[in-house]
Amino acid sequence: MTDLDVRPAPRRPRRRRSSVGLLVVSTVLALVAGVGPATSAVADDHVGAGDHSVTSEQESPQSVQGPEPAPMVDPVQNATSSEWIVLCTSFSPCKAAGYGNDGYDAVYQTSYWSQYSGHNCTNYVAYRMIRNGMSSTRPAAIRGNALNWGVALASQTNDSPTVGSVAWWDSSFSSSGHVAYVERVVSSSEIYVSEDNWGGDFRWRKITRTGGRWPQGFIHLKDVAPPAPGPAPYQAITPARLVDTRVGLGASRGQVTGRTEIAVQVAGRAGLPSAGVQSVVLNVTAVAPQWAGYLTVRPDSGSRPTSSNLNYTKGRTIANQVIAKVGYDGKVRVYSSADSDVVVDVAGYYASTQMMSTLSPTRLLDTRLGLGAGTGPVAAGSRVDLTVAGRGGVPSNAAAVVLNVTAVTPSKAGYATVWPAGTSQPSTSNLNYSAGDVVAGLVVAKVGAGGKVSVGTSAGSHLLADVLGWVPSTSDVVAGTPARVLDTRTGAGTSRAGAVSAGGTVSLKVTGVGGVPSTGVKAVMLTLTVDSPQGEGYETAYPSGATRPVASNLNYTTGRAVANSVLAKVGSDGTVRLFTSKGSHLIADVQGYVKQ
Repeated sequence: MTDLDVRPAPRRPRRRRSSVGLLVVSTVLALVAGVGPATSAVADDHVGAGDHSVTSEQESPQSVQGPEPAPMVDPVQNATSSEWIVLCTSFSPCKAAGYGNDGYDAVYQTSYWSQYSGHNCTNYVAYRMIRNGMSSTRPAAIRGNALNWGVALASQTNDSPTVGSVAWWDSSFSSSGHVAYVERVVSSSEIYVSEDNWGGDFRWRKITRTGGRWPQGFIHLKDVAPPAPGPAPYQAITPARLVDTRVGLGASRGQVTGRTEIAVQVAGRAGLPSAGVQSVVLNVTAVAPQWAGYLTVRPDSGSRPTSSNLNYTKGRTIANQVIAKVGYDGKVRVYSSADSDVVVDVAGYYASTQMMSTLSPTRLLDTRLGLGAGTGPVAAGSRVDLTVAGRGGVPSNAAAVVLNVTAVTPSKAGYATVWPAGTSQPSTSNLNYSAGDVVAGLVVAKVGAGGKVSVGTSAGSHLLADVLGWVPSTSDVVAGTPARVLDTRTGAGTSRAGAVSAGGTVSLKVTGVGGVPSTGVKAVMLTLTVDSPQGEGYETAYPSGATRPVASNLNYTTGRAVANSVLAKVGSDGTVRLFTSKGSHLIADVQGYVKQ
């Protein structure tokens, strides 16, 4: 519609009236979502956009005599962060972040539908309606401030948001009301709007029905009705390093101080878009920590959860995969309980929550406390059947769950395995441990009978499980029963048995095996294990046909078995490559795959 004329309709000259009743507007202060040094309280002038319009059809804003109404502070001052999720502010910063205004920044000083020009919510919405195909002549029913719009257009107003509809607030929100343009509809209870504000600035905001300040209604004047796009699929990339505090990459050089966190910019880096990234697949590594502790990854907003993604001991380098929700500023935060260097690699992302929904981590199982199972260590060779459906934000019909499983102080060396409840235990592992360890590993587990997954341990150990997300049955992520596809100790999945030499690479066929289809596979979910490594080193998984990246998936020390999960992009020939820096046996178990 770039050729659409959106200039205001011409009017015949009229003799000016001596005065026009001007409407009083108000503004409101609000808090930008989030906490910590990256956020602050800001004045929210959203209410005032309110909608200074001229009530007389004979008068234009340009012909009104006297000063424009002065904004007043509205008494509604207690908005919470969940009510004001501001994604960007001002034309240029919003455009740079991928949040547009359909050209309004070039013409906002022009009046549309006889609204006051400049920063004004009704003028902005009028412009967007004209761009959507409405006449440049103001509809006869629209008169006065925004609070009147939904009343005057009651037959076209309901509680169903659609792209292109007008989000409308009446005087229960402010004395002048407010209108905004609905840009995206995530669900019937979550929307994205763009808006301009009287006495304020242009913005994009996310609004949720449970967060408060949900619109009184949605006015359907000229909705946009493009074909409904399908859910955005997982975007796998060749792993890339985002942070390495040892060299000052992506963060200050030097170890992260214990009990502090760093903000990691993920959007707009390593091939990820600058906006629209909902969650990322990361491999997070603690390097040479000064004492035993843990790392926690969370969005760059809200409170830090009482859970961990990775546990470490003094001096030991250890990694774990994390699927993390991205904050509204395109960042995640990495908290370390002890002084430690931190390395973060990215392997892919989701632009939609429709394929994989990330959650604030919630603990579902802790045998130390009797949460989710009996109190006390799980006996060697035993399992816990853990209910996951309907808990921690996981719906009852989830097809799979994303769990971070931790073994705490096992009695001897061994491993833990997660599989769908009601099926036979597979001969695979999700994490490996030594006596007295605290070791965590990420699992994408298919939900089995009764909405449960089974968690088994080969040695007596306490078991913990935190839920990080869930996968719907319509997702491109397909979780299955784990299956072993590589074991160099026995020669499974390779041409011969024997340890892989230092600096060696195994080309592993991952399509057509272990329940993975022969075609139509974008990425595979693997649990990688090194056994009996001949020195301190690391393993890297990457797609065939690509240059080996400067990234790692797991780190190991001499003689110690270590496991980690990886969501690995598949090469065009259906293989992934596994590199080991030191001689070691390599083992790979497939947990599932991502469809093309």
